[in-house]
This record gives sequence, C-alpha cells and structure tokens, in this order.
Amino acid sequence: MLKLLRKKGVSKKILWFIAIIIVLSFGVFGSAYLLVGKQQADDAGTLYGRKVPLKEFQKAYQAVYIEAFIKFGDKLNELSRFLNLEAEAWDRLILLREAQKRNIKINDEEVVQTISEYPFFQRDGHFDDLLYKDVLHYALRISQRNFEENVRDKLKFVVLFQQITASVKVSEQEILDVFKRENEKVQVSYVLIMPDQFIKDVAAQEDEAKNYYARNKNAFLVPPTINVEYISLDFPDPKPEPAQGETTDAAATPPEDPKKSVQEKAEKIFQDLLVNPDMQATAPKYNVEVKTSGFFSQEEPNLSLGWSYELLNKIFQMAENAVNEPFETPRGMLIAKIKEKKESYVPEHAQVADKVKEAVLKGKAKEVARKKAEEYLAQIKEEFGKTKLQDFAQTSKTLGLEIHQTPVFGRGEYLPVVGIAKDFQEAAFALTQENRLSGVVETEVGYSVLHRDSYVPADEKQSEERKEKLSESLLNSRRSETFNNFLNNLRMKANITSDIPSSQRDPAGQQTQ
Repeated sequence: MLKLLRKKGVSKKILWFIAIIIVLSFGVFGSAYLLVGKQQADDAGTLYGRKVPLKEFQKAYQAVYIEAFIKFGDKLNELSRFLNLEAEAWDRLILLREAQKRNIKINDEEVVQTISEYPFFQRDGHFDDLLYKDVLHYALRISQRNFEENVRDKLKFVVLFQQITASVKVSEQEILDVFKRENEKVQVSYVLIMPDQFIKDVAAQEDEAKNYYARNKNAFLVPPTINVEYISLDFPDPKPEPAQGETTDAAATPPEDPKKSVQEKAEKIFQDLLVNPDMQATAPKYNVEVKTSGFFSQEEPNLSLGWSYELLNKIFQMAENAVNEPFETPRGMLIAKIKEKKESYVPEHAQVADKVKEAVLKGKAKEVARKKAEEYLAQIKEEFGKTKLQDFAQTSKTLGLEIHQTPVFGRGEYLPVVGIAKDFQEAAFALTQENRLSGVVETEVGYSVLHRDSYVPADEKQSEERKEKLSESLLNSRRSETFNNFLNNLRMKANITSDIPSSQRDPAGQQTQ
C-alpha cells in the first residue's frame, strides 16, 4: 500500500454532496465488470502456450473496465456495445508480460503523482484522501492497493510505448505535405449519371432474384427489434401569462409546478407495476390507456412515437418484461416495458422478395449507368481532341448532359448533390493543369466525370505558424501506428485462446477487498 499517498496532508473534512454526486454518476455501473460463475476449469485461456488462471484474467478485466469507467463515466453503459473489454484485458496481459521482460519499473512517487492529478479525487483543486477512499470503495468497488497497482501497470505501458516509438520521426517535407493536403482547395464541374434513371429499362427474373438472395443473404439481415408496451401521461398545457397590469388572487403565492401531479401519478403507477408488472391490470386503477408500439429496431425506429434518440437508447437497454422508472419527455411522463424482443435473423426469400427484386434492379441500373458514364467520357475526350479550347461545359451540353459545379472546397467538406464523397474528392485533387479531365468516378448517388475549373494552393507561409501543431499531430499518429503494429505482432506470437463464455459476465457482484 502506498502510505505516502495516505500522508499527503489532505483535509479529513469533505463536502459530502460532492462525494454523493460522484458515487451516483459512477455507481450505476460500478459492478458490471466481474466475470463470475462456475467453470469446469479455473483457467481463462492460454497466452504464449501458458494457462492463464481465471483470477489473473479477472484482475486484468477489472483494470480495463475501470479505465473505461473513468474515461466514459455514466456514458459507459450506452457505449459498452462498441467496446471489447475482454480483448483489451488480453492485451493488458500481453503488455504486462512484455514490460516484465524489459524490466520496466515504476516507483511509488510516480503512482502517487498520477493518482493525485485525477480530477475526481480532488476538492478545491487539491487531492482529497477521504474522497479518494470513498470513490474507490463505493463507486469503483476496488481496494486501494489494487487500484494503485493498476495505475502502476498503466504507467509501465506508457514507458513501453515510449521505448517502442522512440525512433519515430517526421521530416520537414512530410509536415509541409500534410499542410498542403489540409489547406489546398479545388473547384470542379462534373456530369453525374444516376442509376435511378435506368430502373425502368431493366428487369429482374425470378431465378435471378433467388440467386442474388442466395449470394447476399446477410444484406437482408433483420436487426434486433422490440415491441414496447407503454403508458404515457401528458403534462398539462401551460397557463397563459396574465396580461400586463392584471392581478389575480393566485398572484400572492407562487404557482404550483404543473408537472408535479403528473410526475407523482407516474411514480404511483410505477410502484404498483413493481408489485405486478401487468400494465393491462394496473391501468384501469389510474384511468390510463396502455399502448403498444409494434416491433421496431434502433436502425428503423417508430418515428410516430416521437421518442428521442436518447430515450430509445435507454429503452433498448431494458430487459424484457422489466418495468423501468418513469421517463420524463418534453410532452410528459412515460412508463415503458419491453413486451417482446426479437433477435436479429435472416428472413426467408419469400419474406423479402420485393426487397431482393429491388436490389437486383438497382444493381442492373447501376451497371447501365457505369457503362453510360464510360461512353460519355469517351465522347467528351473525342470532342476535346477536335479543338484546343476543350470547353467541358459546352461539350457536355452538346451531348445533352446536365452540368453540376462544386463550390471551392477542401478535403472532407460536404458537397451539394454528392455529399462527402471521398473518391470524388480525391479524383478532384488528383487533376492537374495539364490533365483537367478525370476518369469515371463512382459516388453514392451515381457515376461522374470531373473537370478541374480552378485550384487554390495552400499558403506555405502559414505552414510555419502551424508547424509545431502539425508536427505533433503527425508524430502522434505515426507513434500510434507503430505501437499498434508492435502490439499486433505480440498478439500473433501470444496465440491467445479464450475459454471465457459471454454468459460469464455478471452485472452484479464484485470483489472489494
């Protein structure tokens, strides 16, 4: 234990409401990371041919969970589906082994300094020992010793990162090239051949559709869907403000919050549902209507419900048949229960026959559009060969093609019609004064042929002003790439085998000693 940290002369008095706020914000998820349950063996898997005891893996998993916990706070539950904490735990074990091989050591003072700088362990800008202990015990649910050793290990990884990336450099020319790429601008005119205009000219035979479905079944995957049973209680319309100079008897006392009665009613209904979650049985008691949403997915929500993205996110995280605390929306209070869940599945061809046919037609129309674009490009080049003027706009007009023109733009900017089209933009910047005409370029909306109208080079004088930031950004990017390559190489050598089933994750229970 780091006794030095306990003796940093901090005050034993604390504003308890600060601690409560932190515990509330973190504590909701503070026990979600332990892997529990009986297994046939006491091993989590193998690493470098060595069996990894389950307790060793649990410790690594606990550490990466807490790092995510500290980084994302109360957003962790929402973001958890985008994280792979099990893989990060294995990475941690790999890096610990490498740090040990390199004899990397971290002294207590470095650990103390790092912990004392965490903002959520501070009060009035200073480390607070009592707050530190409370957050570890009540929110993170980890012993002080284990937390401090996790921090020590993290600092070892910092040293390892520095060792691996010490030789990474960037040249002056590379910095200048990045500056030019980020600051040069171009304007182009283009013709756009869209597949939709050829849909009427193509057909899809039944055997073609069936073959297409057989080759592309996953393209028709139905995502997880839910059917929500809910009770909504609307807030009353706000009372109009009294006219200027008008007085009422109620003016002498502050008006009661019009939402309060609705909130109280929602809470009473919720308490009854905790005893009996049958909404249909509870609703008549409060003279409210129970509605159902019908099945919908996060990708294609039921917009008629008027529920926000944040609310939908929370509802999708609910367990089936569990009643959540009432949600407050701009319109009122909402009590929701997931009546039924359907996992993702690949439907039979008959269920998606129309979608399959539509996909076949679009594919054929797209191919027609590509060939047309190639024909138009050949015709434009032929016309250009007849005169030195090479007027793209006039030539295209002669061929009966509609001309579009972009504003002057830089890389990554949104463009009218084509949107953020990377291939389109790269083709535009690849054009030169000598070669102003592109080949056929595919975009989300169709096929295009580009002509460079103007080019605005980056002001190299300004590169000196941004040189330091650009150098740091490029260097950090190179270092990250170098270290990721190093880690990937270690992963291959480690030959990880995992025996941890996903069912072993338990959102309850956690060691604190």
